[in-house]
Amino acid sequence: MTTLDIDEKQLLISDVEVRASSLLFRMADGRTIEAPLWWYPRLYAASPEQRRKWEILPFGDAVGWEEIDEYISAKALIIGGAAPGAKPPAEAAE
Repeated sequence: MTTLDIDEKQLLISDVEVRASSLLFRMADGRTIEAPLWWYPRLYAASPEQRRKWEILPFGDAVGWEEIDEYISAKALIIGGAAPGAKPPAEAAE
């Protein structure tokens, strides 16, 4: 079995962008990590104003939206996978 070995320096976030359908983390080393916004139901349901109120947390490897109680780490985006209870928009509409 192999494990994902990530150097903590690879997890430093420099900027965040919340688009209509995706979440982007721009990393300090120049990479961009993107995930579907529906993976994070609280962020997906938040208003545009709430989505803009993010802050990079003290260790630099995670982002928080305190007002909506959402916290997402760079490692979570790298590993991938939706938050518990997240449903794709088409499935949620059923």
